[in-house]
Amino acid sequence: MQRYTNTYLPTAIALMFLAWISAMRVAMADELLTYVIKESQQAPTMTVEGSVEAVQFSTIAPQVTGNIVALPVKAGDTIKAGQLLARIDTRIAQQQVISHQAQVVAANAQLSAARQEYERKRRLHEKQYISQAALERAESDYKIAEAQAKAQLAQTGVANVQTGQHTINAPYAGLIAEVMAELGNMATPGKPLFSIYDPKALRVVVNVPQSQLAQIKPGAGIQVLIPAATEVERSLTATKVTILPTADAVSNMTKVRITLPSNLTSIRPGMFARAMLPVNNANTSVQIIVPAKAVIKRSELTAVYVVDSKGKPQLRQIRLGRKQGDFYEVFAGLQAGEEVAVDPISAANFK
Repeated sequence: MQRYTNTYLPTAIALMFLAWISAMRVAMADELLTYVIKESQQAPTMTVEGSVEAVQFSTIAPQVTGNIVALPVKAGDTIKAGQLLARIDTRIAQQQVISHQAQVVAANAQLSAARQEYERKRRLHEKQYISQAALERAESDYKIAEAQAKAQLAQTGVANVQTGQHTINAPYAGLIAEVMAELGNMATPGKPLFSIYDPKALRVVVNVPQSQLAQIKPGAGIQVLIPAATEVERSLTATKVTILPTADAVSNMTKVRITLPSNLTSIRPGMFARAMLPVNNANTSVQIIVPAKAVIKRSELTAVYVVDSKGKPQLRQIRLGRKQGDFYEVFAGLQAGEEVAVDPISAANFK
């Protein structure tokens, strides 16, 4: 039996599919969603730049000398309060403790002998068998032995404390920002081993000219932009501002701290930040904004589809300012009353 194959069937199905896609595009174009550009009154602000820092940041250095024998953490680790960060070899410290304990025993023995000698000479002096000078020498020897025993006991206590300092624990819960040593390195007092911070409490630090400090409006909402953060956390609103009471004598700048919302996940110390500080000014500026999803960004081109009087979308280049939530500020290219297509893809396929 001869079998026939219809070679036109796949082609026909493909043509039907393309026709369906074209019909869908036309239907979408017929329902083009637009946004009417409006003017809004914007409170005057002062734009300043700075960086993010942790409210609680610590550099941890050892207080004793010795080889690092345990280093169970690395940069980026989440740590709990009291967690072991490093352990320094304690063998030398333990030998010092044993030596001091032996010296305490010897000092106590000398103290006991000096006390007995003083008591014996005191009785002899009462019977006038020895002079006052001999009694005073015995009393002096007794007091010296007593002081030496106390000193040795104190040194033993210091050695015991230093033995405990060979274990370094986390002072609070947070993140390891940097580990500055390797296993087997020699730890020395004052040489940092770790830097840690609490990621739940962050702030932005900016420099403000001294002449403009009085213009800052306290208690107002502050917009903070952190470009390196995720989309959700890129634009934040803060309300707490702390102006430090000192100024730099060279730059004439004063540091201003802006407390960020807690429990941010994508923001790290050192990130660049831009803050818009509200200022006390009677004048307000007119602002034009456009939905962020209506903006097309292609290489050097930034544009939107503007719907003309005949209902036809036309591509127009614009100049954007900063992003404010789901909108962009527009510096040039649009006027109040004009309509822009919210969906650029639908506007491009509009017929």
